[in-house]
Amino acid sequence: MDRPALKNSPTAERRSIWLNYAVLLYTAIAFAAVLFVANAIISTGNIRWDLTPSKRFSLSEFDKRVLGGLTHNVKVMAFVRTEDPAYLDLADLLFQAAAFTPRLTYQVIDVNKAPGLSREYGVSSYGEVVVESQGRRRDFDNARSDELIPAILQVSSAANKHIYFTIGHGERDLFNSDRTLGYSQWRGLLEQNNYQIDNVSLFASGVPEDARVVVSLGPRKDFLPEELAALARYLDHGGHYIAIIDPYGSPALVEFLKKYYLDFIPQVVVDPAYRLTAGEILTTQIPLRSEENPMSRSMSAPAVFSLGRGVMITGAVGASAPDDLRIAQEDKFLSSSHESWASNDPNALTTGITEYQAGRDIKGPIPVASEIDFAPASNPHIPVQQMTRLVGIGSSAFASNQFIEMLGNRDLAVSLINELAGDEMLIASRERLNKNETAAFYINDQEARHMLIFGSVVEPAILFLIAITVMVRRRFFA
Repeated sequence: MDRPALKNSPTAERRSIWLNYAVLLYTAIAFAAVLFVANAIISTGNIRWDLTPSKRFSLSEFDKRVLGGLTHNVKVMAFVRTEDPAYLDLADLLFQAAAFTPRLTYQVIDVNKAPGLSREYGVSSYGEVVVESQGRRRDFDNARSDELIPAILQVSSAANKHIYFTIGHGERDLFNSDRTLGYSQWRGLLEQNNYQIDNVSLFASGVPEDARVVVSLGPRKDFLPEELAALARYLDHGGHYIAIIDPYGSPALVEFLKKYYLDFIPQVVVDPAYRLTAGEILTTQIPLRSEENPMSRSMSAPAVFSLGRGVMITGAVGASAPDDLRIAQEDKFLSSSHESWASNDPNALTTGITEYQAGRDIKGPIPVASEIDFAPASNPHIPVQQMTRLVGIGSSAFASNQFIEMLGNRDLAVSLINELAGDEMLIASRERLNKNETAAFYINDQEARHMLIFGSVVEPAILFLIAITVMVRRRFFA
């Protein structure tokens, strides 16, 4: 059926045109509103989605705690070569940190394009990073992102803490840079952690009032009664003391520490199963460590001790000590292996050769680093940092220039001071960094034997059996 032709009226056409204009205007306004909101969100917030399993491109909880706790402005200047992609991780971390807190500002400076500014800051190489706050400055090289947060923590924390090392008894010297006998690398690490290192004579002046930690590092001569009395007064007032005593060193100090239930036994620890490959039995890894104690938990690998002695704890929690102190907690946080023993063989130290003998020697594991914390009997529930804290270590060699870079020695040497000085956050920082690091490749003697047996016996035997199987199959079943 034919229909009449439709005719467009002028009124309908005008209505359609205006309707199209309205839709176009509405769409433009809506699009502009979306862009405005998106820009507002982007400009005021750092919105990112880190889909990596380890959250590699996000601030960790530790980072947020440090940055959130800043009370003063921190300025970071990274002197790099912008064509070098090696600093990109640092640049990303700086961006995230600056977005997290307005207290932190940063600049990435191309050394080639700003040589004058580089000279002003004393920067002579690519990759150097300068962190400044409150007139304090910390530099680190290679533009490493994992050094940034610890550096911020160090420059923004309170004034330097005083760590005193006793002198006058043949102690090891932190100012000696000798590769074998010196301990200057340990001092350098402690100074990087914002500690002020000084020597102290207990006979001349006693323990200074501002001492955060007192250390006796490998004393070989005896302490005088007056010096031990000064040390006792320090401990009575909540002092924090680290005694690092080698075999047969300072008998008077060893006897004094027995009153506090810390017993440095005279026998030297030998551990043939954990000696370094092809090494003598007096230098060994320390495989057993407490995961509860921050000092040992922070270590990236076992410590290496040389000529170590046992450090026993002879009292239980609640036992009475001088000046009405009571043991509040104790921990043997480093021990030798179950195959080790404390040798009473007088030739062990001079020859490096000995065998376990029942009745004469003490079977392992032997504690070589122990901690005891004391609280006043009248107030047993005070915070740990207010307690009298005593740490005993049975070898000084682990912190020497010769050994400090071996396996977990550096972590142990620095964490000792961090923990007793009340800087747990620095230990937490190191724990976080260690998760991303691979320790140097060392194997002990036992592991070397296992590898030798596997390579020379097990593997050839497997290949031989495969060859025999193939031959029999081809000979009789082909």
